[in-house]
Amino acid sequence: MSAVTADRRAAFAARAQAAAVRRVTRTAAAVSLVVGSWFWGIFALATVAVPLIVHAAGGVMGGGVTTGAEYSSRWFAFSMGVVVTATVVVTHLAAGGTRRALWIGQLRAAVVVGVAYGLAFVAVLLLECAVFGGVGWTWERAGASLAHDGAGWLAVTFASEALVAATYLLGGVAVAAGYQTHGLWRGTLLVLPALVLLFLADIASSTGAGEAVLGPMLGGLDQPSAGLGLLVGAAVLALAVAAAYQQVRTLRLRPTR
Repeated sequence: MSAVTADRRAAFAARAQAAAVRRVTRTAAAVSLVVGSWFWGIFALATVAVPLIVHAAGGVMGGGVTTGAEYSSRWFAFSMGVVVTATVVVTHLAAGGTRRALWIGQLRAAVVVGVAYGLAFVAVLLLECAVFGGVGWTWERAGASLAHDGAGWLAVTFASEALVAATYLLGGVAVAAGYQTHGLWRGTLLVLPALVLLFLADIASSTGAGEAVLGPMLGGLDQPSAGLGLLVGAAVLALAVAAAYQQVRTLRLRPTR
């Protein structure tokens, strides 16, 4: 009888754990995707409107507005990681949810958001290319990247942006969990390594503010090949996974003042 009871308790705990993971995943992914849809929608509108306005005024653009999306979308994903974690952590733990469920749910959400942001960026690039072609301009992707042309440039761009977005989102998770556990001053010191990972993701993808600022400081290193850049980007994502896991695993709630 005791063995049957133990099995039932174990089955109940497993169901509760799975349900908690689904709730965290659903909440984190839904907020990032719904709010992110506004972000990408605004950039899609600007991608069409700005070239048409310039063309109507008799001007010519050498590059479009997608570089702005490339720089800012990753920080948008980072902010979603911070905001969602800070919002759900107290209610999740207070309701009996485990740190493991919180971690797995956030990790799954990072995968979903990374894929969605990669697809959205590729879609905006294709839209901009079509608009430029429609007004008779030659389109060239502005800024650095792992792939500018060739048959696989869309796939490389998607994979690169997906890796970067997931890395930034998990960086936001680590930051929020670190502040929750350690407070303002210690939290700031302990999450600095997570911020370093974000700039490493920029360098690996040859995009973003990290590459623009730190690239020249590294002595003008040759741009990595697409394969090497994606491999390094995956390694940086793995480090971001480990950093976020460590912060969530040791997370504890601090009393309000």
